[in-house]
Amino acid sequence: MERMKKLVALIRESENKLGIKVNLDNFQDRLVIQKLVYLLELSGIDLGYRFSLYVRGPYSPDLTRDIYDNKNNIYKLQTDYRMQENEINRLINIFNLSSNFNPSIMEIMATYLYFSKELGLSEKEAITNVKKIKSFYSDAKISIGISRAKELFISLTEKEISDIKEELKEWQEIAIDDQKVG
Repeated sequence: MERMKKLVALIRESENKLGIKVNLDNFQDRLVIQKLVYLLELSGIDLGYRFSLYVRGPYSPDLTRDIYDNKNNIYKLQTDYRMQENEINRLINIFNLSSNFNPSIMEIMATYLYFSKELGLSEKEAITNVKKIKSFYSDAKISIGISRAKELFISLTEKEISDIKEELKEWQEIAIDDQKVG
């Protein structure tokens, strides 16, 4: 029950702080919740879910079950659990890195991190595996997702972050154009 309180608080903060309204009947919204919870777990925020690799990246059957079993409570956004400031900051960071909870970017981020963090693959092996199982995404989109995933776990100066963003700007523009076409 504790993890449900945390999950509801997470969804409530996503709505309150980021304006994200979740529709649990929408596959993309459920996918975003799966990836968000996974990324938060990797970031050190224990929500109590364990993940395995599935077709769309890391997936927790327990999380899916909790979402379906508690749909009404989730929609009410009522919980006595209060997220700590560092948890909210990580949520906001993931929101920003994932292009405002873009499902495909989150899927790529989470999949890359599963290969590198969970399975301990080298960077090259992790990238190769992501490209293999996410071949339906463009190379540009995969590059952005992997870059954003790496940003979650590195601490850089503002100057270094600015340089990386400038370097990735062209790839991001290509990915945006790619989304409009696809």
